[in-house]
Amino acid sequence: MREILLNLIKLQDLDLQIKKINQTLETEPEILSNIKEKLTEAKKELEDAKNILAEKEKVKKDAEWELEDTEARIKKSKQKMMEVKTNKEYQALLVEIEELKKIASEWEEKIIIALDEIEEAKKVVAEKEEKVKELEKRLIEAQKRLEISFTNLKKELLDLRKKREEMVKYIPKEILQRYDFIRQHRNGQAVVAVNDGVCEGCHMHIPPQNYNELLRVDKLMTCPSCQRIIYWKGLLEIKNNEEK
Repeated sequence: MREILLNLIKLQDLDLQIKKINQTLETEPEILSNIKEKLTEAKKELEDAKNILAEKEKVKKDAEWELEDTEARIKKSKQKMMEVKTNKEYQALLVEIEELKKIASEWEEKIIIALDEIEEAKKVVAEKEEKVKELEKRLIEAQKRLEISFTNLKKELLDLRKKREEMVKYIPKEILQRYDFIRQHRNGQAVVAVNDGVCEGCHMHIPPQNYNELLRVDKLMTCPSCQRIIYWKGLLEIKNNEEK
């Protein structure tokens, strides 16, 4: 029974390694997916920033057109002043020109405001472009790392599974079935040590009588609380000393 228990401990170690690799293979693509989501969001933000910039540039262009039109009207009114024959017409043109100058001044102010807003909008676009470039770079690097990691992990997983296939040959079928059942119902851990009378699986105390039986290592025992297969922690130390 001692050798069977030691083999179960080794099998447990292999299964925990296999479980860890499988978890890594499942979670690493999530990291990639997270970067992709951030990149999609960043591209949307960049598109929005570019649209805002385009709107500001349109406002400026429209204001420039209005200013040009107003200045043309001022010029035309000034030319008319050379042709008027009465003081009343002359005064009317002066009022018209002053009004047009006010309008022109308003358009000039709008152009200045638009220029400031365009400058700020360009800064935002530049920031968003930089963010997109950075995320694209991170995505490429993550894809490369993931490819290398997957290759190595799958190779390691294959090696561990081969070792497991060899290991189960030394464990009786009924005990192996019991081990697998417990493992499936105890988060992958079917075999745990008992240290100072405490089960390391559920941290509950083992009854003294059970603990004394455990020290004899003449039968397979389970924790009365969590039902995991248990062994005295000192067993591994004895085994290691024997192998030296």
